[in-house]
Amino acid sequence: MSPRKQAEHNLKNAGYCLDRHGAKHDIYKDGKGHRIPLKRHDFDDNDLAYINKEIAQNGGA
Repeated sequence: MSPRKQAEHNLKNAGYCLDRHGAKHDIYKDGKGHRIPLKRHDFDDNDLAYINKEIAQNGGA
């Protein structure tokens, strides 16, 4: 699985859903109002680590 697909999977498992498509990012939002931008291009393992850290800080899975 690519790092971006893994990040999408992790966000959905943590209760986030797609809020909107931005110009270069997709914005995911949880029920508490936390938002995490997910960039569409040049996504790598460092970006995946950032997404996982943001999920953990916001009380996600």
